[in-house]
Amino acid sequence: MKRHLIKSTFILLVLLTGRTAFSQEPDFPFSNGEYGKYGAYYNWHFIWVYSGNVEFFTTREKYRGQDCWHFKAEGNTFMPYDLLYKVRDTFNVYTSVKPFNPLYYKRVMNHGKKESLHQYIFDQQKGLAYSTVKRHGEKLFCDTLELGKNTHDLLSAAYYFRGFDFRKYKTGQKIPYRLLVDNAIEDLYFRYLGTEIVKTRNERQFRCHKISVMLMKGDFFPEGEYMKVWLTDDKNKVPVQVETEILVGSLKVVLQETKSLRYPLEAEIH
Repeated sequence: MKRHLIKSTFILLVLLTGRTAFSQEPDFPFSNGEYGKYGAYYNWHFIWVYSGNVEFFTTREKYRGQDCWHFKAEGNTFMPYDLLYKVRDTFNVYTSVKPFNPLYYKRVMNHGKKESLHQYIFDQQKGLAYSTVKRHGEKLFCDTLELGKNTHDLLSAAYYFRGFDFRKYKTGQKIPYRLLVDNAIEDLYFRYLGTEIVKTRNERQFRCHKISVMLMKGDFFPEGEYMKVWLTDDKNKVPVQVETEILVGSLKVVLQETKSLRYPLEAEIH
């Protein structure tokens, strides 16, 4: 049970339900130097156990001579949980600025004594992604995938999602998204559920937009709208809390700290 908890926690944070495929080009609310830190909790016999952290970093850099966004996410378990199942995960992605499309993505996941690598090089002009996948105990695998319009990897999708105005959506409305993950492209949807006030575990309160996300059945998640996400009801649209069922229980991911946001955090209630 602990193994499924820790393996799914970091993937959950990176998803952040931010996997969309809208046709319009939004105004992205993040800035150079933005930082976010989240705590991950597992429901163990009705007790929420604080098991690890995930950190997100945003910078403007050059990639192959092009002005780009560089997004990085790092996740780890705490030392007591390392004895049960150690996790050290890193996600990196470079995207063009406008239009906002992924150019390069690399995911290195260390779970226990197993390591896996997923790398994608995107050719947006040809509509192709060249993948390199190496799973523990398996041979290196290379492939070429047809992207389709507005296809994002896990990390760039999380940031792409923040660019849209949720106030334009009706409660119950479904919005499609397209995701490239594990060398496959999937078309799914999320559902807008309106607004709520969320109180975090460090006693902060935020006005938030709430959505539920349709997920595929996999190693960690059951199929269905079992993931709920709350994002600040202001220009930043920062994820505040994520709750989801997994195959062996439930998880909660909570905002702890932010720095260098583009706009004032007006959704926080003081």
